[in-house]
Amino acid sequence: MQSLETLGLLAAIDRDLLEQRTIRLLERLADHDIEQAMTYFTPNATVVLGRDRRAMPYFGSHEGPEAIRRAFRSIEIEYDVLWQDIRDMIVDRDRVVTRRTCRMRHRGTGKVLNVDFCDWIQFQDGLVSELSLAPETLQLAELVD
Repeated sequence: MQSLETLGLLAAIDRDLLEQRTIRLLERLADHDIEQAMTYFTPNATVVLGRDRRAMPYFGSHEGPEAIRRAFRSIEIEYDVLWQDIRDMIVDRDRVVTRRTCRMRHRGTGKVLNVDFCDWIQFQDGLVSELSLAPETLQLAELVD
C-alpha cells in the first residue's frame, strides 16, 4: 500500500502532465498545426465545436481522426488566431477546464477581435478522448457579420 505522501506526489505528476499536454494542444490548435495536435488524441476521440451554427458552420460533434482533422481544417480556412492567452486552468483527475482569450481574424471579413473560450478536456491514458471548444458566441458572430 502506498503512503498518502506517495499518492500526493503521483497526483501532482499527473496534474503537471495533463496541464502541460493541455497547453501544448491548445498552442498547436492556435498555430493550426493540425497533424501535431492530432498526436494528443486517442484514436476514438470526440471533438465538439461551438454552440452556434451562424458563427461556426462546422458546429457539432466530430468523432474519429478524419472527422476531427476536417473540422480543424474548416476552422483554419475561416479563422486566423493571432495570439492566445490561457487565463485559467483547473485539473481534476483526468479532466481539465480552461478559460482563454484568442485574438482572432476572420479571413473572409478581415475583422479582428478578442474571443473568449471555455474548453473542456477529458483525458484517457494521458491522451485526449474528448474535447469541447466553446467560444463566446456573440464575439465570434461579430467577426462574421
